[in-house]
Amino acid sequence: MRTAPFIALILVGAIASAPARSELVIGGYPPNGGSHWIRQFAANAQDPATPIREISGAATTISDSSSASYESVEGLVYVSDFYGSAIRVFDAFASGNVAPLRVINPPSLGQARANVPIPIHDELIVIGSNCCLFTYPLHGDGNAVPQLRQIFWGGGGGPTQLNNPSGLVWLPDSDELAVVDYDISPPYAAKIVFHARTASGAATPTRVLKGANTANAAGLAHDPVQHRLYVLTFSTNDGGLTYDGQVRVFADSAANDDAPLATIEGPATQLGFDSGQYPSGLGIDADLQRIMVGYAANGNPATNRVISFDLAATGNATPVQVLSGTSLSPNTIGTPFAIPLATIFANGFDN
Repeated sequence: MRTAPFIALILVGAIASAPARSELVIGGYPPNGGSHWIRQFAANAQDPATPIREISGAATTISDSSSASYESVEGLVYVSDFYGSAIRVFDAFASGNVAPLRVINPPSLGQARANVPIPIHDELIVIGSNCCLFTYPLHGDGNAVPQLRQIFWGGGGGPTQLNNPSGLVWLPDSDELAVVDYDISPPYAAKIVFHARTASGAATPTRVLKGANTANAAGLAHDPVQHRLYVLTFSTNDGGLTYDGQVRVFADSAANDDAPLATIEGPATQLGFDSGQYPSGLGIDADLQRIMVGYAANGNPATNRVISFDLAATGNATPVQVLSGTSLSPNTIGTPFAIPLATIFANGFDN
């Protein structure tokens, strides 16, 4: 997922370039221990939808692609391969059975979840080993890549408050990292935990956002332009048979039990789900100004869904895009993110 922002492509030499619209991209967890593709869908696609691009096949060496991010400076996709214990790096516009450009797979990584490339600091931040925040050189390659920093697991009363983090984002203005997490002890309250990017070891969070409005938090995204944090939450009905989903919008300076500035919720949103699904995360498309909500199948891949809204949406809003079914995943989807459909240069060509 990339919960971190997608900025414009840099100038290439003296030729200015810009992305020609961004498109929804999704990976997932494979069935029966196989491999899972990465698929890209058009901005105007609606059900039933056919992908416009796909990275798949044995050469990719991908086991699962449930978390990935787009790095716009070099035009790369960083795939967190959970089962493969690696970060696999691809050209963002690659298609078909292609090998990764680089693989970051030191033993210290363990099983990789969400990642955030930060080119300005030449760093890659990864949720590793289901517990911790690891920092590696962005341009590392191979199984001997050094770990630059590690924010430790906070279980057993440790100060970091990291238990089982997910949904990683970077806030450039405050230079903080933020993750979705929950307390290690009953009632297992969900929260958003913030750390300084440069923190290491048994670090204390810079702040924690925690209260009734973060209950059951299951996804996180950040808009650095509008200074907004988007948190995917849900409430339970009928003893756990059905659920109402919400996207809560906070100021990105929020802490403690601060209230959201707005909430997307209601029957028109299609954010309700049942026990056959679970929230898989949030992504932001900065170019199309959309927030993308993933609901993963829990047994039946036909129930996979990605629901997108205008970033400015509030209340009982109607989605601008809904995709669902096995075209998203033959098993369960991961976190949606966005990459450009193509790069169009000032000379009118795409290269």
